[in-house]
Amino acid sequence: MDIKKIVEQAEIVYKFRHRSPIRAPGVVIGTAMVSLGLEQLKDVKKLGAVAEARACLSDAVQALTGCTVGNKYLKIYDEIGRYAIVLYDRTDGKGLRVFIDLKKIIEAETPELYKFFHRKRAPEVQYDMEARALSAKKVIKEFLEINHDIFGVENVMIKHLEKEVILPAKVCVICGESFTCSNNDVESCLVCSKKQDYYSVRS
Repeated sequence: MDIKKIVEQAEIVYKFRHRSPIRAPGVVIGTAMVSLGLEQLKDVKKLGAVAEARACLSDAVQALTGCTVGNKYLKIYDEIGRYAIVLYDRTDGKGLRVFIDLKKIIEAETPELYKFFHRKRAPEVQYDMEARALSAKKVIKEFLEINHDIFGVENVMIKHLEKEVILPAKVCVICGESFTCSNNDVESCLVCSKKQDYYSVRS
């Protein structure tokens, strides 16, 4: 895999993330995963993607493939939580899964990369931006030295190719705003019915 190309593509993803204060290692690693997947998948009529974790993976997929949450060609299964992506052809479901093979990450050879994927980096990485940036540089440097050697690849078949159903819209009887809903008996949106409470109105 061309390291120069990976670094250049990672810059595209960093710009996509817009103003992120840290050069997150996951961006470079995710970029390399997408690049490898596209190289090996080759002739695809209609590309689709799955990210098994949100983090940097979804940004790399969206910035480099055109599969986005908005056009629904990217599905994010954050509840799985594995650092893996699937790129596939939406016409037949045939795809390629690229994942981190932990057996290939040797602690003695790439200690910071090992800590990164085992969530064992120094505690100050959580709260000290300088420590976090320093660790990120180490992870990226170690990754670029071994590159795709830490990836596993497997051929997969996506089971459900149906497009998501476009839900009908209703007008909330309380706030008067339009909202999508699959239940005809519901009259108010999730916020007004207090089932989703994520903001308060400021005066």
